Amino acid sequence: MQRALVLCALSAAASAAPHNGAALLQTWEKSLDSGKDTPITRVVNLLKDLKVKMEMDEKSEQQVYDKYACWCEKTTARKAAGIKESSDDVRAYGQTILSLKGKVATLASEILELETGIKTNKEEQAQATNIRQRENAAYVAETSELKQAIAALEQAVTVLVAGSQAS
Repeated sequence: MQRALVLCALSAAASAAPHNGAALLQTWEKSLDSGKDTPITRVVNLLKDLKVKMEMDEKSEQQVYDKYACWCEKTTARKAAGIKESSDDVRAYGQTILSLKGKVATLASEILELETGIKTNKEEQAQATNIRQRENAAYVAETSELKQAIAALEQAVTVLVAGSQAS
């Protein structure tokens, strides 16, 4: 794998500089084969280490992304359900408001009728009270007059009884 990467990089360098490319390629192959720690092998080793780190980062980032994606899906589903529920509630409350507005209008007209009835009733009560007071005054006067008449008749009967016994 290392050799393939180096050869690929060297091939690209050789094609960029054709007059020195073949010699450069041979020199690098020899240094790779000798096992010495050359700058190229260090670069290749650094690239390998970088690849391993990138793969580990990819895995950890994938886990974080998966958690975030799951959270997003759950939150989106929860929010969508909340929106639907709220929309249904808004419709239901709208219907309730309309029915209550109708009920309020009906009750307002009934209140107006009852207030008119109460006003009429109070007027009739006042008239009836006046009539009863006048009738009561007439009754009291008549009763007083009748009591005087009864008292006079009782005296007359007493006088007549006394006069009829004396004769």
